Order: sequence, then structure tokens, then C-alpha cells
Amino acid sequence: MPRLNRQDIDRKTNKPNPMRTEGLTDDLLLNRAYQERRDDDVIRTPKRTTYDVDYAIKWFIENEIQPQLITDDQIIPVPVIFASGEKWDNVRRLGYLRDEKGMLQSPIIMLKRNSVAERDQMKSLDANRPQSENVRVYKTKYNERNKYQDDLFPIPTNIPQESEKIYVVDIPKYVTMEYDMMIWCDFTTQMNSLIDQILPYGRFAWGNENNKFSTTIGQISFETVNTVGEDRLVRATVPLTVLGTLLSEQESRRSTLHKMYSVKKLVFDINVDVTDNIFATTTVPAKVLQIQQFINNGGTATISGGSSGTLDAATMLYLTNLTDEIATYVSVGTVTIAHSAATNPVTTMLATVNEFDVYINGQYIDKVVYSWIPSSSTQTITFDTAILGYSIEASDTVVVKGRWS
Repeated sequence: MPRLNRQDIDRKTNKPNPMRTEGLTDDLLLNRAYQERRDDDVIRTPKRTTYDVDYAIKWFIENEIQPQLITDDQIIPVPVIFASGEKWDNVRRLGYLRDEKGMLQSPIIMLKRNSVAERDQMKSLDANRPQSENVRVYKTKYNERNKYQDDLFPIPTNIPQESEKIYVVDIPKYVTMEYDMMIWCDFTTQMNSLIDQILPYGRFAWGNENNKFSTTIGQISFETVNTVGEDRLVRATVPLTVLGTLLSEQESRRSTLHKMYSVKKLVFDINVDVTDNIFATTTVPAKVLQIQQFINNGGTATISGGSSGTLDAATMLYLTNLTDEIATYVSVGTVTIAHSAATNPVTTMLATVNEFDVYINGQYIDKVVYSWIPSSSTQTITFDTAILGYSIEASDTVVVKGRWS
């Protein structure tokens, strides 16, 4: 695996020199964002080795199956050992096992691991370089930055940050491990009893606590061992196929456990300075319209100057949603509109008269010409015909543009 290039990094372009220390491609850039201290937590780096699988199988036989024989009305537990180099050499040469005093060991069970191979249907894709997707993610809600606080008896503390501690663990290697479980007994009846005790556990998950692995019992072979000047021995070989997982503390000179915190977000405040009150006119300032897309996407802005407050999506919709309503003729100086005014999301009050414009036959009418207080029911607008200079007729078109509900 190519090494991380720790030297000669241009901080302006963030590009390393094209060094090729071990591979055909450029070295990876060292990203210090992934370097998090581990000396302040109590989480151990997960590890599962071939020894863990060996111990789990041996533990299961001793503590769960508990092979035993009845001799002279006494229950004799059958010892289980693992085939070390010297013991297996004696078994391979002689066909049986002796103790340090030269006595034949019987009954006894010995385990021997034959092979370890990665499963074809569950091979990983981390060729040469570990892939970032070959991981499992675990989160902790409470940590040093976001401590737990009792709601019944709260302790005065600073406001906790919205932070999650994340542990990223590499996916282990899925392997198939082959074992031979060799059993020696003095008599065939004893061998039959042990085989009857072991066979029901085929396809069980063999192991202890969190180390449990699916185990299959294969075809059992029997053999009679005759030694000169000794009693004969009956031996059975029970093949075991174990579907296990292996994970070391480090792979390719990097730890298989990484600690990080949830993604931080940098937020910039937008301040819009306006000269007039934006709720006292139907004209939306150009500065406000420039940030309309940002506000509609969930952002917020602060208004200062002629108005003060926070501009969000609801307020932006209220400002820009200007519609026309046609009035109904009542008399020479009165018209009505069967529609209610909109509610201001900031003040929670109805829109004021300054947020509407009145047009008669397309001509803008100044607000001193008419009197009207917007309401939540039918609107009644009264015109001063002396100031207007003419009387309203039924054929005139009166349009009121503004913030309607």
C-alpha cells in the first residue's frame, strides 16, 4: 500500500509532490482531519484472531458439549487439548498420544486446525488500498461535548453542543476454517457414546460470549490403532467446518478503529440593511429579492435599518405574494371586496392599508383619497369624491393589489 505523503505539501494548493514510494500511483495526501486522539476514551480496538476462534471452539466442547464417559459407575470427563507442534508430531508418527511418563492418553479429544481460507461469496474489495465504504459506523449520543443532563434534577451547566461521537470499524474478513477433532478411546462402545454426544451439535453456533461461529460436522472416519505390548485404541476423526471472522488491530499500517465527531456546520449570518419599513409598502427592496432563493431554501437573514427582525421563508412568502382583487360597486363613493387581508407572520396582525395599492381603470389612487381599515371579512373602501374629482360609476374597474390571504 502506498504511504501517506507527509512532506513537501503546498498549503495553497493542498497538493503533494508526485512521490511514488511503493506503488505506481501518487502517494495519498495525509489528512489530519482523520487523526483523532484515542488516549482519552475507554473504547478498545476490536480484535478477533485465529486464536480467538480456536479458543471459542475448544471452550464450547469443554463447557457446552461436556463429553464424558461412564466407567465403573463413575462419570469421567474427557479432556480436550489443542494440537501443539510436539503433540501433533507424536500423533502423526505413532497414531496416538503419550504423556510425559510414556502412558497412553485415552480417552482424550485433540483439536487441530488444518486451513484458513477467505470465503468466496464474501470477499472484500479493498485491493491494495482499503476502501472507505468497507466499514461499520457506531454512534454515541452522549459524550464529553454533549453530556447527559437529568431533567428532574438538572445541574447548571453550559448548553450542550449537538455532537455525536462516531466510531468507524473496518468490516472483518469472513473466513472458512477447517479443523480435525480426533478422539481416542479404549473401546468402541466408549467411542460410540462420545460420537452420540457430539453429533446433535452439528450446525450450532460454537463459541463463548460474543465469539460464536457457525460450525458444521463433516463425515466421521474411524480407525483402530494397535500398539505392540499395549492395549488397542479406537480413534475417530471428526472434521469441523467453522465460518469465522478475523479482524486485526491494524491493517496496512493503519488502525481498524477510527474515532471522529459528527460533521460540523459553519453558518454565516446575513444582514440586510433597508431604509424603509418593508411592511409599510408593496414594494419589496431589491436587497431582499437578491436573497430570496437563499431564504426559500431554508436560510434566514437579519433585517436592520427601517425594519428589524428575522427574515425567514414564511416572511419572504408574505412579502412577495402580491395578488389583485376586483372590487364590487356599491355607490358613487363606496366599493367592497369579499376577501380577507393576510396575516403578517412577524407581527401576527392583519396587513395594514399601506400594504395595498388601489387602481381605478388602471390609474393609481393616492391613499389620502380613500379610507379603509383591512379586516378578516368583507372589505369596505370609501372614497372622497371631492378630492378624487369624479364619482365612481358601475362601469369603472377598481382593482386592489396587495397582500391578500
